[in-house]
Amino acid sequence: MNSARITLVGFGLLAGSIAIAIKSASQHIAVRAVSSKGTLQKAKDLSIADDFFEYEDVQNWLPGSDLILLCGPIKHILSTIEVLKNNAKLLGGKKAVVSDIGSTKELICEKGFALPEPFVFVGSHPMAGSEKSGIENSDVSIFENTYWLYCLPDKIKELPELLKELLSFLGSQPVQISPQEHDVAMAWLSHAPQLISTSMAAGLCLDVIEKRLHLAGRGFRDMTRIAGSSWSMWRDIFETNRQNATEALATYAEKILEIKNELSSGQFEKLEDNFLRGNKTRSDLERGKNLAYPLYEVIAQIPDNPGSILEALNPLAEKNINIRDIELMKVREGIGGTLLLAFKTENDAKTAIELLEAKGIYAKRRV
Repeated sequence: MNSARITLVGFGLLAGSIAIAIKSASQHIAVRAVSSKGTLQKAKDLSIADDFFEYEDVQNWLPGSDLILLCGPIKHILSTIEVLKNNAKLLGGKKAVVSDIGSTKELICEKGFALPEPFVFVGSHPMAGSEKSGIENSDVSIFENTYWLYCLPDKIKELPELLKELLSFLGSQPVQISPQEHDVAMAWLSHAPQLISTSMAAGLCLDVIEKRLHLAGRGFRDMTRIAGSSWSMWRDIFETNRQNATEALATYAEKILEIKNELSSGQFEKLEDNFLRGNKTRSDLERGKNLAYPLYEVIAQIPDNPGSILEALNPLAEKNINIRDIELMKVREGIGGTLLLAFKTENDAKTAIELLEAKGIYAKRRV
């Protein structure tokens, strides 16, 4: 990937995260930002790109691009594919790999696979993101240990080397899928759940909103977190995957109605069956976690004292044990908190527990 020129068209959260990861690692890669004037100024202020172009300046950002990653909303991705098609001659016969990060794939791949040579198009969708948007929320590790789904055209049999190297560098695991399979799966796992979260937040009764919303616990907060997502992004998703999302949402609605009827009629044995089925699905999900490799988690109980987190982490650093993820789960003032640490290997987790206990810190594997 050294000496490559990567052009990121649409410089939002994910494009910014890719750029920051490249710059943080001091890779010899030219990052070219293509976006609106205001966003380009933010990118300049953050020093996360080498070259800056407005969208319409295609005659300057297209030539010399080795990898072009389309990172805008779906409709913008589609319009940019048309721009590439109409300006293929600007490449001067030089091969350019084109991919995207769109959340639906059938329509994008239909248009992208039809691009003329010397373009090579691969549809893709990184399973990473946030309900937040904008390059100011970019995260250097957002792609670490996540799946990156990709769709190949018939004319090529494997992921182009440059794109494969980028995904490896970002810490993502590439997974091949067809555009049709992708859109069905995402309807169930992402698009319908977004609408369910939105319906919960939008459907909360006014009396609770006005008087009791501050009492919401973690369950309601977790289930409505993605209700804060951008409508401008989601509109494109729903327009390009409407049928699949409608079918998934209808089935979810049938299950909710079934459970409502079991509750209202006092059929608690049937309600228990649904709970157990839900328990199993959630357990299976926890084992998968959309991770390319499993993480071994350790829970440590630390006191509520200044420097207690550093006191817990220092022995691990001294033994060169790499922490893959960290979260301060709960804190009770004057008592203590729960620190969650994740490790790549089981041996690292075991050693971490031994080191923490040697410092008088209670620690155990999270199962």
